[in-house]
Parts: sequence; structure tokens; C-alpha cells
Amino acid sequence: MSGVGGSGVLYCAALLTLFVVYGDDALFDDDGGGVTTGELSERVALHIGGTFPMESDGGGWAGGQACLPAVQMALEDVNKRPDILDGYELVLHYYDSKCQPGLAAKYMYELLYKPPVKLMLLAGCSPVTTTVAEAVPVWNMIVLSYGASSPALSNRDRFPTLFRTHPSANLQNPTRVRLFQKFNWKKITILQSVEEVFTSNAKDLEIQCREKGIKVNRQSFYGNPADAVKTMIRQDARIIVGLYYENEARKVLCEAYKNKLYGRKYVWFLIGWFSDTWYIPPKEEHLNCTAQQMAEAAQFHFTTESIMLSRENKVTISGMTGVEFRDRLENQLNTDPADTAGFPEAPLAYDAVWAMALAFNCTMAKLTVDRMKLEDFDYHNDFMYKQLFNCMKDTRFPGVSGEVMFSDLGDRIARTQIEQMQGGKYIMMGTYDSGEQKLDWRNKEMFAGGRGPPPDSTITRDWLLTVSIELYYAVVVFAVIGAIGAMVSFIFNSKYSYRGFIEQSQPQCNNVMAAGCILCFISLLLMGLPAEGIVVPKDSFTLLCHSRIGILMIGFTFAYGSMFAKVWIVHRMGATENQELATAQRAKEEEEGINLPWEGIRALIATMVGRPALEAAARLRKVSSNAYGSLIGRRSYLLNQVSQQTLIYPVPPWKFYMVIIFFFIIDIVIIAAWILFDPLERKERRFPLQEPPAGTEDDVMLSPILELCQSEHQEVWIGLIMGYKCLLLVFGLFLAYESRNLKLRYVNDSRFVSLAIYNVAILSLVTGPVVTLLIRSEANANFAFVSVTVLLCAYISLGLVFAPKMAYIYRVPHSKDEQGGGLSRSKLTRAEQNRFQQLLVENDELKKQIEIKETKITECRTLLERRLAEISSRNGSTSMVSHIAPSVSDDAQSSSPPTTLTTTAHIEQHPKASEMPVIEYSSGYKSLTHTDIKNTPPNTPDDVLL
Repeated sequence: MSGVGGSGVLYCAALLTLFVVYGDDALFDDDGGGVTTGELSERVALHIGGTFPMESDGGGWAGGQACLPAVQMALEDVNKRPDILDGYELVLHYYDSKCQPGLAAKYMYELLYKPPVKLMLLAGCSPVTTTVAEAVPVWNMIVLSYGASSPALSNRDRFPTLFRTHPSANLQNPTRVRLFQKFNWKKITILQSVEEVFTSNAKDLEIQCREKGIKVNRQSFYGNPADAVKTMIRQDARIIVGLYYENEARKVLCEAYKNKLYGRKYVWFLIGWFSDTWYIPPKEEHLNCTAQQMAEAAQFHFTTESIMLSRENKVTISGMTGVEFRDRLENQLNTDPADTAGFPEAPLAYDAVWAMALAFNCTMAKLTVDRMKLEDFDYHNDFMYKQLFNCMKDTRFPGVSGEVMFSDLGDRIARTQIEQMQGGKYIMMGTYDSGEQKLDWRNKEMFAGGRGPPPDSTITRDWLLTVSIELYYAVVVFAVIGAIGAMVSFIFNSKYSYRGFIEQSQPQCNNVMAAGCILCFISLLLMGLPAEGIVVPKDSFTLLCHSRIGILMIGFTFAYGSMFAKVWIVHRMGATENQELATAQRAKEEEEGINLPWEGIRALIATMVGRPALEAAARLRKVSSNAYGSLIGRRSYLLNQVSQQTLIYPVPPWKFYMVIIFFFIIDIVIIAAWILFDPLERKERRFPLQEPPAGTEDDVMLSPILELCQSEHQEVWIGLIMGYKCLLLVFGLFLAYESRNLKLRYVNDSRFVSLAIYNVAILSLVTGPVVTLLIRSEANANFAFVSVTVLLCAYISLGLVFAPKMAYIYRVPHSKDEQGGGLSRSKLTRAEQNRFQQLLVENDELKKQIEIKETKITECRTLLERRLAEISSRNGSTSMVSHIAPSVSDDAQSSSPPTTLTTTAHIEQHPKASEMPVIEYSSGYKSLTHTDIKNTPPNTPDDVLL
């Protein structure tokens, strides 16, 4: 016995075990079986066996409902032909396998072990054919399958005696791949049941698809396909190939309807051997879908199946055309062909009988030479088996299913037909000859929505997130208006620069601010790019990135830096004024605290002379106080004059320019370093897919892309710039607040500049973190936020700085420009400037004189103390000096240092001051009389009095 594989031995062992255990009753049961014989009893009977799946309790194919009548029709036709198997009659013994392999194995052994000997077996349904074809080689039995499409059966090592008139399911895969290419589908999904027939078919389809560059996803299910359908939805399956039996197809279709996996976006490819009304659910299946819902979901699906019915008007070996056979079978069936399982495969079963008869006829002719007969066949006759096998392999004839012939693997070679369901009916779309790779297409296909074939997956279109054109144009309008306003302000400032009110506001600095505002407006035009409908070339994107940042930074420096320079100068001049006033105050306090020598002199005179001496001392106090007070008073007056003149003296413009240039250099250094060491480049940031706007294509998803200016260390640069600018803003706020009450004649708009700084600082400090950290990925929000901030800052700053000046020029004529007072005073005259310089020189001279006087006073104090010590020791007037000294000492403790007023009070309060005698000292001092004191001129110097 040749061609027996290891798996066949296992099948035989299992079935023999079944025979031993259960005996004859287990194997030879007549239930479900039958015999079909011819009418010519005088002929020798050639017995054949067969299994037909009349039911599908296990969910398989019940094709025996139409195939058995077709086989019986073929037996009748063959037995009537005198030119075929002359003297013989074909007799069929069959059972209902229910498409169950185990039950089929039981009936196979019954056919083999129950007389008479069968020359050949017919099998339908891939699982049954697999079981039978793998076992029967042990008995030198040829199996001819009329309804098995499993690609696994195309294995001569495993199935050495198998032939089939039903083409392999793999024969449809080239057709499917050709259709995928026709409709430009590069991605498909295979949904299959777990049976081997579908698994092997799916593997072959996947291999062929990948060879053509088509991506394949596979999903399988057992019993309930709900989870597999949901998985396909997650995988975005659009082109779906379904490989499963008819009853499973209804379950899949119901789930597809529930999950909206049908319609415009989807195309289904199903097996073509289902009945025409397969989608209508039987009541016993209890599907949760109505017939109408199922019909809706089944619309526009394609089927691929080998051609099973010849539509050519050509007479076949049976004397009928394919259409005539179909009509004859329909008349013989007791049911509607559309509801009869296996009706499409019936021509294959009919031609299988003819192929068997022709093989027998061929073998009979060869056996005549060896004087052997067909009826001599037994399961051990290897010679007759080989003759029968060779004749079957060489069989070729025109059948009702088309040209019948077999490949070396025993597979039927046939063309494939493509059909589509339209309006509940299958319409022929075309045929495909895989041998010649020729597609005959009729261009009758239709798709849901009438827009042509859908894409194989969700069309993902890049959606560039740009600023909306409406927002961009709105900002452009306001920016242009602002730029025009800044230029008008610039022209106004230059035209009326001769007016005192304008000149006293530092017009050059205001012009720089207007230029900075214009640069800020220009930066907004660049910052809104790319906008909707305005594309920036990729090679120019880096230039755009650096341009809009650099222009905005420089514009901010000019606009804000000019205002900062004003408040800085005002604050510095105010601080200088305060320092001058503080110096004058300290000088005054020091003057009041000096210990003048007149008190000691008066005390000495009081001890030597009587009342006249006290009057002289009082006069001396008066004269000395007037002289020294006049000197200090003149010094304080000069300091006050210097302070006032400083507030109204012109401030050189270069001081303002220096501040602005300093900030400008910092910006240039940062920008240049950024460009050289870490340049900005175009980077794309992608976001999750989004649904397209309403009214657009329903099979398109948008992939948002935001173009960003990005560098490797961008966070460092942004942090550096933000930190530097924020410090500048905060410091500007501080200076504006500190100088809020200062008014300089030659910075007469400092108050409005401070208000502008408040506005710019607050808005910028709020906008910077929000734009940088929170809404950077929102193109419209980011641009709107920045634009509103820049526009508000520029508009308010220009308004605060230039609007009052325009109003003043309009309201006050040039002739009254000097009469306004306050901030409207004109510049100093040349005489005033000369007087200012003279006062400064005189102030220095007075300082020197005061220092000389203070030195002389110190010397007098020292001399007086020494004289008092000599007098006390010489005249022995210790008691009187000691009588006066405590008073002086007490006065010194009560008021340190003592003043002229307190010393005079002590002398006047002495009890015997009027009785003191007038004394003339030998040391050179002369006692003054009362008359001398009265006649002393008020302006007599102190040294003369001494």
C-alpha cells in the first residue's frame, strides 16, 4: 500500500480502536444512509461511497442539500450513456456526515467494511474531506471531493489519493490580490474562523499580499465574533476578507451592523459559495438583528469563488449547457435554490461523478490488456489502484462547471469569478484567470455613497495648525494702524521740536520709543506666519524664527528702554537733589551744635567787671552771633539755589541714549550668541488625530501639525531673555513708583511715562509666562494673546506720551508757550545760566571761609582756656571762678554744646552781676565801660572786640 502517511496510520488506529470497543453496532448503522442505483439491473454494479453534509449542526457547510441531488442526476445521466462504462452501472452508497469529522470517520469505516467493495469515495466539506482523505490511502482508495476548498488539502504527502473538483480556496487569493491592486488598497484585514480550512487559506493570502506590498492584519474567532469585530474597529480595518462558514457569516454580519462596520468606509470580501440569501437569519439562530438590518449591512460586499457554473452557450460532456443544468436542478429540488445550501457547488458535484466515470472508463480499457476487470478491485490491489489514480489525474473534459482538469496536487484548475451584492442580488463583476493573470472586468461595481472605492484605511491628512486668516488680518489691520500712529507721532515730534513744551520732554527719546513701537508692530506680522493660506518655505523658516524674535526684542528695547531711561534719569536727579538737601541739613545741624568760645569770654568778663561788663558781654554775644549766623545763612541759601537750579537745568540727551544703547547691546549679544551656537530650526509637533470639519469627507482624519521654532537648548535661551526682561520690567516699576512725585522741567512727561511703564510691565509680566508655558501649542490663542498684549502696550504708551503733547500744541499757541508755568516753562536764558555758574563758584568760596572760621574758633577756645587757668592761679580768685564754673558746667550738661543764648542767661542771672568792679588786666585785655559798649558799632569784628 503506497502513499500512506504517518497521520493516516494514526487515523486508522483510532478508528480501529473505535471498532474494537463498540463493535459492529458502532460502525455499521444504516441510519442516515442510502443507496442510489441505476435502472439497468443486468449491468455489473460498480459501487462508490459518499458522505454528504445534509445538516450543519456544528456550524459547518450543509452543501449536501443541493449536491446530493446533483450527484444522483449525474449517476442517472452516466448510467444512460452506452459509450461510457459499457456493461457497468454506478451505484452510490451515502451517509449524512453533518460536516462533522468524527461522524464522517464512522461512516467511512462503515462504507469500507460493509460489503460490497467500493472503488472510490466522494466527500464534501473540508473537515470531513481532511479526515477521510488522510485515512483511506491505507485501503488504496481514491477520494474525490466535490466540496472541499481547504488549501491544506493541496498536500500530496499528507493526502496522496485526493482529487477534488472544488478548486482550492487558495485559488481565489490571486484574484483577491488582483482586486486589491485594482482599487489601490495597500492594507487589508482578514477575519477568519479557527477551522483549518480557513487558517491555511488566510496564511496563503497573507503571503501573497505581502509579496505585493500589501499590509495584512489578521483576526480570528471561535463561536462569537464580537471581540474580533471590535478589535478590527480599533485597528481601523476598512478592507475586510471574511473566511468562515455561512452560519458564522451571519453572526459576523450582525456584529458588523451593531458596530457600524459597513457602509461608505468599508468593503467586505466573502466566500462565494454561500447561498444567495445567506444573510437572512433563521429564527432558530436567535440573532439580535432583523433581516432588514442584515440586508443593509450586506450591501455592496464582494464574493470570490471559482467558476462553478459555465455560462458559455457550449454543450458539455453531459449534453447540457451550464444554464440548462441549473434549470434542470431547480426543477428537481423541492426548495427555493436561494435557500438551498450547496446550490452553487452543485455543478461541481455533478462533474465529480462524470470525472469518476471517465476515470473508471479509462482504467477499464487498460485492465483489458491485463485481462482484469473493474469488479475485481479490492483494497489490496495496488496495481488497479495505480491505474485508477493515473487515469483520474489525466482526466479532462468540458463540464457544466467549466473545463475540468486536475493539477499534480489533485486540485481543480479553474477561473475565478467575482460578484457583488447590489440591491439584494449578486451581480457578476468579472472573472480572473490566475494562470494567464488576466482580469476580465465589466465595470459594474458600486460602492456606498456612490463616490468610488473607499480608501484602505482612514486617510490621514496633515493639518498644519496655523493662525486663522481672519485673526491674522485683524491683527495686521491694528498693527498697520498702530504703525501709522507711531509715524504720525514721530513726524509731530520732529515738526514741533522748537516748542518749549516739546523740547522739555526729550523729543529724541520719544522718537526712539515710536520707532520701537513700529518694530513691535512689524514683529506681529511675522509672528502670525505661517497663517491659513500663507505658506512659509521650509528653507526660510529658520530666518523667520530669528527675525520675529530679534525684531520683537529690539522693538521692546527701544520702546520700553526709552521710557526706562527717562524714569532712570528722573530718579537719579531726584536722588541727587535729596542728597544735596541732606548735606545742607547736616551742615545746619553741625552749626547749631558748635561750642563757640563767646560763653567762656563772657564768663571771664563777668568775674572781672560788674554790671557794665555784663552789658558788654551781651553786646559781644549779639555781634558774634550775627556775624556767624550771616555766614551760615548765606551757605544754606546757596545750597538751596543749587538744588533748584539742578531741577531746571537741561539734561543732555546722550544720557538717555546711553541707557538705551546699553540695553540694545545686551539684546544684540544674546541674539548673536543664540544664532551662532544654537540656531532655531523648524520642528513639527504632532497631536492626536481629529475629526474633520462637518461637511468634508467622512473618511478622513486630520493629523494636526504645529510648526515650532525649536533649538536644542531653547529653554536656556528663553529663560535668559525672560529673566533679563522681567528684571528690567520690575526695576522699571520700582523707578516709576519712586519718582512719581518728581517733576523735572526738562523731562516734563515723566508722570505719563511712569503710567506707560506700569501698563507695559503688568501686561508683559502676565503674558510672558502664559505664552511660554501654557498656550504655546495653541496657534490662534498664542498669537492672539501676544498680539493683544503688544498692541495694548504700544497703543497705550503712544497715547500717554504723545496725546498730551498734541493736545497742548493744539490748545496753547506758541506766543503763550512761556506763560504756562510749571511744566511749560521755557529754557534758561544766558544770564540765568551765568548766574547759576557764579552761584556754584561762590558756594565753593563760602565753604572755604566757613572752614577758616571754624579753625579760628577752635584756636580761640584753646587760648581762652589757657588764659583762664593763668588768671585763676595768679589772683587767687578761685572762689569766684569756682562759683561761676559750676553754673557753666551745669549749663554744659543741660545743653551740650552750650549756645550764646544759654551763656547770656547765666550771666544775667548772677546775683551780684551789677556790683562787679571794672578791672584792667595786665595781660592786654582792657575793661570796657558802659559807654564803650553802647558806642560799639554793630558790625565790629569779633577779633577787634577781643
